[in-house]
Amino acid sequence: MTFLGWSLTVTSSSGSEATHSELLVETEWLAQHLNDPNLRTIDVRSPEKYRAGHIRNAVSSPTEEVAVRPDPNKTVTHELPSQDKIEAWFGSLGISDGTKVVLYDDGNSNWATRVFWTLEYYGLDGKVSVLNGGLDKWRKEGREIVQANRKIEPARFQARIQKKKLATKEDVLLSLRKPGIKILDVRSPKEYTGEDRRAARGGHIPGAVNVDWTSNLDYETGVFKSPQALRELYRAAGVSRGKEVIVYCQSGMRASNTYFALRLLGYPRVRVYDGSWQEWGNDPALPIERSF
Repeated sequence: MTFLGWSLTVTSSSGSEATHSELLVETEWLAQHLNDPNLRTIDVRSPEKYRAGHIRNAVSSPTEEVAVRPDPNKTVTHELPSQDKIEAWFGSLGISDGTKVVLYDDGNSNWATRVFWTLEYYGLDGKVSVLNGGLDKWRKEGREIVQANRKIEPARFQARIQKKKLATKEDVLLSLRKPGIKILDVRSPKEYTGEDRRAARGGHIPGAVNVDWTSNLDYETGVFKSPQALRELYRAAGVSRGKEVIVYCQSGMRASNTYFALRLLGYPRVRVYDGSWQEWGNDPALPIERSF
């Protein structure tokens, strides 16, 4: 398959570096491949939005199905579902180990990237892509919108957990100040400094650097910025490809967008701290920093 949009390699002042361009699908490519038998297009918006209109042959799989809150006594609002739930749910969508998956949301969002990270965590590395600009871009280009549901033959999805894509609280604690690990806070600058407090404590994880996740996107169009612009953004923050990167936000949702952006850039070791600030900021035993 050929994917439109990003070139496979980009040249910067430091030379050529490979990107994973296959992870980002352009609207033109999807329009040409809607009937591919091994392609599953997934609409991760709400069922109501799906029924109101969606891309032809897309199936509905709201993000809430894969970003769950299994324990109401916990402070976190989003967690990964169990392996059994994932296998049953994606199998019901006709997804097998060999299926190519394209995800979309409204655009300028982190819903599709959350499902992207979840599927990669459960073993679909290299077989999942996100539609650049989402449904908003698709609509603005005057492309077909339908309301008919697609009939799906169930498939067998066998999860293969990739533990290195997830960071726990304990992992982060052990990583503090280690030179080979960079902790990346993707919340707003005011959340990072502690001025905007959304947990018992405000601030950030010690040593973390801040790059707001919205910096990954063009504000007007909702599409991802160019590879060169993204490289410069993260290099300026000291987030290099040679280090392991742990990304976090408030609940693991926004962090998934930056996880995706770094995967696009070919960063080989990126993990999402799923508990994020909801867990860290509410645990008085854990160290924090403030900067206001």
